[in-house]
Amino acid sequence: MKRVLAATLVVLVTVISPSITSAAGVIDEQYSLNLGVNHSDKVGVLFEESVDTLRMPTLLFGTSNSIQGKPAQALDFCTSLEDPKCNTADYVRYYALLPPCKSISEIDCIESIYAIAPGSPARIKGIFRESIPEKVENAYRADPENGLPQGSNSGVWEIPNIKHGGNTSDYVAIVSRVGAVKREGSKWVAAPSGMFNRDGDFRAAIFPTNIVKDSRYKANVAMISPQPWGNSVGIQHPSQLPFDVCAIVGNGVCAIREPFPENIQFGMVIRISKVINGWMHGRIDSPEIDYELTSYGTRIDMKGLSTRVPIVAGWVSPNDFSAEVKNKYPGNTSFTSVGGSTYPGSSGDYAMDMLGIWGKALKDTAAANPSQWIFYSLPDNDIASSSACIKASKTLAGFVTTNSTTYTATPPIYNEQTGTLDYKVASPHFLADGKVFQGKYNLYIDSKVARCIYKFSNAPISASVSVTSADGGQQSVATTVVNEQSGWLHLSAAGFTFSSPTLKVKLTQDANAVAVPVPISTPTPTPSTEPIKSVVTPTPTPAAGDDLISQKVSAPVVKKTTITCVKGKVIKKVTAVSPKCPTGYKKKA
Repeated sequence: MKRVLAATLVVLVTVISPSITSAAGVIDEQYSLNLGVNHSDKVGVLFEESVDTLRMPTLLFGTSNSIQGKPAQALDFCTSLEDPKCNTADYVRYYALLPPCKSISEIDCIESIYAIAPGSPARIKGIFRESIPEKVENAYRADPENGLPQGSNSGVWEIPNIKHGGNTSDYVAIVSRVGAVKREGSKWVAAPSGMFNRDGDFRAAIFPTNIVKDSRYKANVAMISPQPWGNSVGIQHPSQLPFDVCAIVGNGVCAIREPFPENIQFGMVIRISKVINGWMHGRIDSPEIDYELTSYGTRIDMKGLSTRVPIVAGWVSPNDFSAEVKNKYPGNTSFTSVGGSTYPGSSGDYAMDMLGIWGKALKDTAAANPSQWIFYSLPDNDIASSSACIKASKTLAGFVTTNSTTYTATPPIYNEQTGTLDYKVASPHFLADGKVFQGKYNLYIDSKVARCIYKFSNAPISASVSVTSADGGQQSVATTVVNEQSGWLHLSAAGFTFSSPTLKVKLTQDANAVAVPVPISTPTPTPSTEPIKSVVTPTPTPAAGDDLISQKVSAPVVKKTTITCVKGKVIKKVTAVSPKCPTGYKKKA
């Protein structure tokens, strides 16, 4: 089964181009919280897209069950599921960096990365050059039949003639799979994603880079270390230089991050030995997804423009936080532990709550505004709290992208009182250069899922997007609606401001349409070998003076007709797009 999701977003307001530097001589992509003067008397924070699982080296290790509220204990690193060191484990957890595909039959690998220049549909494919580090320190034997993907090291690709802001054609492609397998008797079965952490099944990213050679860079090292609650797996960063500016780091080498070139689409094709369904989210502008269920699992072809996402970060005095804040979060030492820093992440209620607190201390201003290209799957436990219609979907139910610093990664919440799908975002009001930050939001949802949520029939539907500020007022924003195309409904908003607005998506249908819920169960897919081309739908541009607060673009109205049917003395009128008389009735002339 193969499905294509595509849309072109036309920004309907003038969007101010952000500065690419956060400080003199330091580009946004190389911002580091650890640069600068001593901060031993302050507390620090960094709100940025979490790339922890992208920096993790490949590894496999056994754990015990958590007992009486105590966390699971790490047992040892393993070389396979049959390794005696892990053979008695309750769970075996893995972090797997996927390698380039070496053959058409290989799975859990990166099939290709590519770029598409403006005005040309041709893909300029990347050429894999080298892995960093060269050696996989904690190598293990894959077992995809039991839910264990292969793991390797990430590496550098060259995309010919596509130079980025660092004036080279080098790009790092990283795809990490995170998960666990659970022992059930003598067998292993895949555990739900997100069981041990907040990560989905996979994360995928492209970074423009330059290769920097310096002996002070060291490869990250996995180790099992004792903690107050027991043994835990941790990652040491032995580099003597800030490693967080590197997309990947090895012994004596750093692939340092650079800005994306503008107006260039980037893409990645990955093969995964699992059916990826549910929900995805990410940092890609005007994305297009070619999603295919295959005999081995899922093939995903994602492409789109990079997008700039503000980083909120810095060091402040513990006195900048009120007693009320400290009392509200009594177990949170990040407000008081001087010399330390915290990383709340970028998605979820906690991240947005923390941004509201730290943002005030940091004057509601971003520290940097780097370009990003990254997307993820949502963990199973986040899907569990979503609409029953989304949980019932056997394929990809939807995908959301935004340039907001923090956001709700889960599917939008259906608000029964307003009849809207609500989605929260939170960002600083100002960029580092003092300009007002303007947001973008794209929602793609399976048409069957949307109809199921609203109990709509197959008749055409209309949609609108509005933005409500934290104080309850509506913002005047540019909105775009792309109606159903290839089984997807696309809605977007652009030009709204922050700090914490709520985006509301409203779907409506002709009152005369019969409200019959649309089943969303999907038959077992048949592997497809023929490609399906993406269909790009132009976005309509409103005329001058149009109301952009909640612009509505309706699907074409389908004309219905009425006929009279006769059976003996019984007369019935039938109204439909293509009306037909019931069995035994004849159409009256």
